[in-house]
Formats: sequence, structure tokens, C-alpha cells
Amino acid sequence: MAPSSPSRVFLLATWVLSVYAAFPQVDFDRMGRVGLAGAFAGFDFFSNSSVTFDPAISTLFSRSSDGSLARLASTNPGGRINAACDLDGVAYFGGSFTSLADTSTTNIALYNPSSNSFSALTPNSPNGEIYSVFCDLHEKKVWVGGSFTSPGSAVAVWDTQARSWNPPPFKGLSGAQSRVNSITTNSSDSSIFFAGSFVTTFGTGSLSTAHNPNVPFSAGATPFTSSLVSVPLQSAEVDGSPSTSEPGFNNIQNVLCPAGPDGPGNSWFAIDNGTPLIIVRAFSSISANGVRLGNTFQSNHGTTAFR
Repeated sequence: MAPSSPSRVFLLATWVLSVYAAFPQVDFDRMGRVGLAGAFAGFDFFSNSSVTFDPAISTLFSRSSDGSLARLASTNPGGRINAACDLDGVAYFGGSFTSLADTSTTNIALYNPSSNSFSALTPNSPNGEIYSVFCDLHEKKVWVGGSFTSPGSAVAVWDTQARSWNPPPFKGLSGAQSRVNSITTNSSDSSIFFAGSFVTTFGTGSLSTAHNPNVPFSAGATPFTSSLVSVPLQSAEVDGSPSTSEPGFNNIQNVLCPAGPDGPGNSWFAIDNGTPLIIVRAFSSISANGVRLGNTFQSNHGTTAFR
């Protein structure tokens, strides 16, 4: 495996006990010059060899430039490797194991191809099985999801620069036997998506029962989405553009809690068929685990998507 090509590390299932094929009985001397046509990535003579796997462990293989596989590392008996990702030439492997390549580590390990060495991500690595690993190239962080309670609930983040584990900024994902099976991003790398079996946690779960009478209830509203927990933003700087030129609807300050019913003087419109950007600068730390967004009920107006 080339030192600069950690992406060539493969996970191979180890439930196959052996792989064996007989060498084809072909008299190549009598074939003369032969031309091969078709769609293929390479060509080589078949090598008659068998590979034996231990079904009690998971094994990592590296692929060389000629396509051959070499055993790289194995877990402890009963160990499993479920996911991997690459960040700045370093590979991260997650699963359920206590050692990898004779390196003591809990459920996740780092592999540096330049030194051909494995390292543990300590202290306080996830205390349960990891099913997904996502490398955030922009923030230089490794997100892991699985079935664990620490350092976060089903989701944890490894900061490669601080070399420390942290819970996710959104308080984690919970629920009976919660687990995250997949973590990925969108095409613009602006969001991270989680899939699995869980419910979203909003802080302590203690919600205000107060409701702003100027904001109508929406069909299917939950106690969280229908309640407004006051956050002081009177001194905040609010910018929004492009704005509509329609009188009574072009004051971006109305994007905050409305003082009256939905309509002129209490609602804000963006330009028709536009994609506006709203920025709220509070100039101070705000502790908020959720934000309620209300759409207008004015005829022939309304936002089709929030991001």
C-alpha cells in the first residue's frame, strides 16, 4: 500500500473460511497470439492460491498498486469493524473491538500509512459499538455514530486538532436502544445527516406552555413546535436580503416574534421567487436548543423551504 493512498485500505468480511479456485487447464503454447476485447480495468495471469480467514475476527487488507491484497491488521477475537473514513491521509476505523493490530483501543482506531502504525483515540472514546464514521474535511473532525452513551448519546465528535472527544453540539440523539447507522453530508457540505433508530433530544425536554396568540397553530404541531420560549433579541442586529419592495412587508425586524397578527407591519417578505439570507447577530452567547420558524399566511406568499 502506497503511503499516500490510505483510501486503498479495504474492509473484508471474515465469515468466508477460504477462497480457492483451480487453475484453468489451458495450453497457452498452442494459442499463439491472442487479442482480448471488452470492458475491464486490468489483466493479469491467474495465481492459484488460497486465503484463509479466521471467522472469529475482522481483518483489514491493503491493496497494492498491482491489485494484490496484503493482510494489514486484525481485531481481537469477536471484534468487528463496521465503518471507515479518510481525513488528511489518515484512516479512521470504527466498530466493536478492544484491540487492532496488537494496539489496545476501544471501538475506534487511527491508522497512519506513512508510519504503518495504529493508534488509539484516547481518552474517553465511545463506550459502545460504532456503526458509522464520517470525516469532516472542512472542520477537521471525525463524527462517529452508533450505540453508546458517552461521550455523547449515539453521536460523538473527535477533534483532530485538540485530540479530544466531545458530545455533538445538538445534545445528542436518544430513545430506547438508540443507534446511528449512517452519517453523511449533502452535495454542498453544508449539513450533516444522521440515519438510524433514535429521537431528537432538545435539552432537558422542559418546554414552556406559553404561546404567542399572534402566531396561529399549525396542523400537526407538537408541544415543542407550538410553544415559544422567549430568547431576548431586542438588541440583536438582524439583516435580511433580498427583501420585497411591497409596503408593510419589507422590515426585517418583523422576522422576530410578531407584535400583532400576520400581515402588514408584522410580517416580512423576501423578494418573490428569491433565496434570501437572514443573519441575526446577538453579540453575546445564547443558549438555545431549538428555533421556531413561522411561515406567513398571506395569500399567494409563503416560504417553500428553510435551511
